[in-house]
Amino acid sequence: MTTRKTATALALAAVTASSLLAAPVPVLAQSRGLSGLFACEGSGGKQEGGALIGAAAGALLGNKIGGKNKTLGTLVGAAAGAAAGGYIGCRMQSTDAALAEQATKKALETGVAQTWSNSRTGNSGRIAVVSSSYGPPIDGRNLRYSAGVQSLPSYEAAGGAYVASSNANLRAGPSTKAKVVGKVAAGESFDALGVVPTGGWVLVGRNGYATGYAAASLVRPYGQQVASCRVIDASVSGGAQRASSQRYSACKDTRGEWQVTQA
Repeated sequence: MTTRKTATALALAAVTASSLLAAPVPVLAQSRGLSGLFACEGSGGKQEGGALIGAAAGALLGNKIGGKNKTLGTLVGAAAGAAAGGYIGCRMQSTDAALAEQATKKALETGVAQTWSNSRTGNSGRIAVVSSSYGPPIDGRNLRYSAGVQSLPSYEAAGGAYVASSNANLRAGPSTKAKVVGKVAAGESFDALGVVPTGGWVLVGRNGYATGYAAASLVRPYGQQVASCRVIDASVSGGAQRASSQRYSACKDTRGEWQVTQA
């Protein structure tokens, strides 16, 4: 009897999930432009599958905690499960999607976190920039080093000119224990030849030579840097609903347009 009730409840849950999926769901292919990220289409295997799985799990949980009204508990659980299994994008109204797309584009272009909110729907979101890259790794063997300056096999692309935020020592290697081989004064700009892969140190260039390592905490990019790729976290919430978040990788194509993939 219990098995029959559970099966019936699960069948109802499947109907509920199907009705939830009748609304457009977004489709994110291997790589899509920003507008495609916020577009919703009528079908999407991964999203439908995720929602159905979520519905089934929610149904089982709801059936267990539903008390006397097992059917109601199952249906509520299915609805919650489908919502959790579904993709973040189509929970937005079109006006939300437009605001989120604008914020995402600005975050990708500037490298600065952006927020958006819509007083009409009560929804809001945040686009956080997790990391940025400014090109392919740099082969350390192709750089010229001043005498005594340690070379590394490779560096991350730095993105161009930097400026010292305060007086900083230049060291022979990327360590506070390395010998001091020079200085950069506060406000002084220089070519950043690369960033040490483990982070924390920038290779300072002068007149075509690597003259030492400056602590990354004491220097910063000079002017706006245009990243070739960024990793972002996009979150959205509304009313009493808990925020949902998804991570994306975005890189510029040959036309300078951002192409996004789900991380």
